[in-house]
Order: sequence, then C-alpha cells, then structure tokens
Amino acid sequence: MTQEGIGGQRLGIVVSGSLNKGIEVRLDSSASVEDMAVGRYVTIEGNKRRFFGMITDVSLGVIDQKLTLTPPDVSDPFMAEVLAGTSTYGTLHVLPTLTISGDVANLLEGPQPVKTVPSHFSTVNLASQRDVELVFGSEDERKFYIGTPLDMETKICLDLPELVKRSNGIFGKSGTGKTFLTRLLLIGMLQKGTAVNLVFDMHSEYGWESRSEEGRKVKALKQLFPSKVAVFTLDEECSRRRQVSTDFVVRIGYDEIEPE
Repeated sequence: MTQEGIGGQRLGIVVSGSLNKGIEVRLDSSASVEDMAVGRYVTIEGNKRRFFGMITDVSLGVIDQKLTLTPPDVSDPFMAEVLAGTSTYGTLHVLPTLTISGDVANLLEGPQPVKTVPSHFSTVNLASQRDVELVFGSEDERKFYIGTPLDMETKICLDLPELVKRSNGIFGKSGTGKTFLTRLLLIGMLQKGTAVNLVFDMHSEYGWESRSEEGRKVKALKQLFPSKVAVFTLDEECSRRRQVSTDFVVRIGYDEIEPE
C-alpha cells in the first residue's frame, strides 16, 4: 500500500509522557502492534499545535497482571479478538521533535523546535506525505532525495546547501548503512556542486569501488564522477595490487616529520 493510501491513519491516543523522555501512546484496538516499526514518523494532533515525531519504541501491556502469570487460551480466534484492546494493548513511545502546521503563517516560518508536550488523549496518526514535506521539503534543485523512512514510501530530502554549512555526523550500529548513506550524500554534493570534500578513506570505500553487505562490487565516487574526484594514495604498490586507479601518490619524507 502506498503512503498516500495510509497517510494520516489513526494509531491511538496520548496517555502520558514528558518533554525530555518522550510521549507514551496507547494503540487503538484496530491498530496492530506488529505493523508499528521504530523509525516511522507520526503526527500528534494537540489542542493548539500539531507535533511531528518519530516512533522510538514499541511495547506490550496488560490491564490485569494476572494475565502474564496465567495466559488465557487464545487458540480460539474469537477469544483473542475479545482480549485485544480490552485486556491487552500495545504502546508506542514517540519522541516529538517539531511542531508543524499547514496555515500560511507557519508555512512561512517553517517547522519549529518542540518546547512543550501535547495534551492528554491527543490523537496520534501516521505522518502523511504532506506532513513529511512540511518538514523535509520536496525534491528540487536545492533538495536532494536520500531515501525513504522504514516501512514508508515517503521521500526524505535534504537541503544540501544548508547541510554543508554545519558540522554533521552519521551514526548507527554496525550494518545499518552508514557508509552507503555517506556515499549517497557525497554523490549529492558532487551532483549539485555544493561543497568540496576531503575524505580520509581508511577502508577504501569511497574512492574507486566498495562492496555491499551481500559482497557485490559497488561503484564509488571516482567511477561515477571521474572528472570531479581525485584519488590519492600513500601506498602505490597496494593500490596497484587491488587494481585501484589513483591520481596522485603522496610521499612524506623523513625530514618532513617532527616528533612531538
């Protein structure tokens, strides 16, 4: 199903939370906890503001703790359906990051940092394409499309001229795609000419070629932009063995090194 098909779908209501720790959302019985994924964007319809945030955790809860000690027989689908939403429920932890709105004044000012929390029982919905565009914008000459959120088909774009004005970092667990995302951002900067980057490529992942998680060869920056990328090496013999095309060999003489 496309994002347009599920955008704005109601998930539940706010039951508790704080500005520092985030918001607890109780799922409606019609919303399956198995459809919720960490990293998805949601909106919270407060009394005076609309909040934009991200799901950071998903958990299960029960009304009566006795159910955890003596679980009922749910082999009967009807019994399982009766318990869901009444005796058992799902909970989301949402971290609000911005306040957004579609009116003219807020469109001119743009999204604002969140400084408060939504009121009790505010409705929580999946973020729609329009909501995401209010935050990240849509693809154009300035904004570069970098991908989609988990389990969503909404495009996420970055304003590269603004991005390169600040110090930025890409963090994540091993195998989550940090190298791939970094390479994608560098490609965007090369395409749009927004900045010149000096990359210390310790594992030879950005120059000539790299390998995907599946072991397949992936073209790196030099093959994609041969006239815009120069590859330097400290070990010419090693580069030759790996059949890596280099532009310059960096040689540092002993007389150029001073001990501290």
